[in-house]
Order: sequence, then structure tokens, then C-alpha cells
Amino acid sequence: MTIATSPVVTMAPTTPIQDAIEIMVQKGFRRIPIADPGTQRLRGIITATDLVNYLGGGEKYQLIQRKYSGNFYKAINEPVRSIMTTDVFWISTSAKIHDALRLMKKHNVGGLPVVDDEKHVWAIVTERDIAFMFTGRISGAKVSDVMTKKVVTTAPRISIYEAARLMIERGFRRLPVVLDGKFVGLASVRTILRFFGSSEVFKHLQSRAMAQVLQTSVLEVTRKNVVTIEPNADVGEAAKLLQDNDVGSLPVVENERLVGIITERDFFKLLD
Repeated sequence: MTIATSPVVTMAPTTPIQDAIEIMVQKGFRRIPIADPGTQRLRGIITATDLVNYLGGGEKYQLIQRKYSGNFYKAINEPVRSIMTTDVFWISTSAKIHDALRLMKKHNVGGLPVVDDEKHVWAIVTERDIAFMFTGRISGAKVSDVMTKKVVTTAPRISIYEAARLMIERGFRRLPVVLDGKFVGLASVRTILRFFGSSEVFKHLQSRAMAQVLQTSVLEVTRKNVVTIEPNADVGEAAKLLQDNDVGSLPVVENERLVGIITERDFFKLLD
């Protein structure tokens, strides 16, 4: 509880998906616990990845096709309980930081609702909370020692639909965009969500089928001015850059070419 975010924003199972999109975009959240509105008892969790899955990246998109014939404007009024994760990994209010670290590593999750003995939600603790707690204390290793070296990338010509499906199928939240071997920018589940939450796109979706909008180039959801780091830099510098710029990852670039990516979770390798 000393590093968790409290009070925490929660949503009821009946909350429309549209509201979840708006809250995540406005607040910059990656995940929101779903709880009963009266008791705040934990019922599930919804993540930015769940929403992108529903919007076109994975099997949850079939609900839009099957129930709403691809009509996005109607589909976003579906309650979040239809797509939320119900098998939630959580942690007790009395647990220690190392318990949270162990659970996140074991189950490969980026956040844990913090609940009491009756599963009432009190807070949320994330991989960012833990990584930032150690900023200033992590040093002595190179970025290349902990970064992910085999990075899946994409070309600018693919559609948002293809990019989203690739992220959902491979189980990651970020997709570097590369052209002629050079790093162009970074697409992510958050930038895709921001795209669908924009007022301009929302207006188009009132009259156009979801499938048409999903054919938009991935460049529309690619952040171009991305903070990067070199492979020989100290991990302490990387941790500070993440915190100072409020981002969850840094592309590792050498001579304009992507050689890896380092994320908040990669710092866990140094915390065994």
C-alpha cells in the first residue's frame, strides 16, 4: 500500500465500453478494476489490450461482427462485463512489495488490484509503481543486458487492423514501426485506443462500418517523436528517462536502427 495508487478508479460491470475508452484515454490508464458499485467488491479488470481486442485486434472483435454486424456506434454501448477479464490476479492490502513483484513475474501481468479480506478494492499496484520505486537505485548494468533483443516490428504500410491483430496474437502492447531498416516510431494499444477515442474518428464511425476505419494506415497511430536510448547506456539512465517522460518503454536505437526495446518489466530482471 506504500506504493499503490489509492483511491483507485473503478467501474461497474454495467459501464458502457464507450465510457471505458473515454476514461482510459483521458486519464492515461492501462487498466481499470471492475467492481460492484455499492460494495466495491472486485468482479474483474479491463485493460487497454481488452479494448483493442474488442475494437478489432482479436477474438473479442467477433462480438461486434456477430451481435452488431460491424456497427461500432452500437457496439460501444455494450457493457464492459462482456469483454472484461474475470479471472483476475489480485493482492492483499497487507502484502509486501516483493509479493507483488513475484505475482507479476509469475503471471506476466502489469497490474494487481489491491483488496481486503472481503475482496473490496482499495488500490492498484502496477509494474510502473515498482520500477519507479527503484529509479536512482538501479545501475551498473547496460541497457543491452536487460532489453528485449528480438523485437517484432512492422512496416508503415500495414493497417491498424493488422497492427492490432499482431499485438493481440503475440501478446505485447507495443509495435515499433520500421522503414528500410530505420526506426520510424512506435504504435501501441494506447495509441490505437486514443485513435478510437478521438472525436473526429468517432464522428466517422457513426456512418461508416468498423472494418473501413480499421483499414487506416498504422502511421495514424504511430508516435513519431519517441524518446530512445542507446544499447550501451546504463539502465539507471533508462529508468530515469521512463519516469521523466512518463512512458512505459524505450526503443533501443543505434545508428538509427532498432536493436531492441526496454520496458518497465525488464527492470524486474535486476530485482531478483
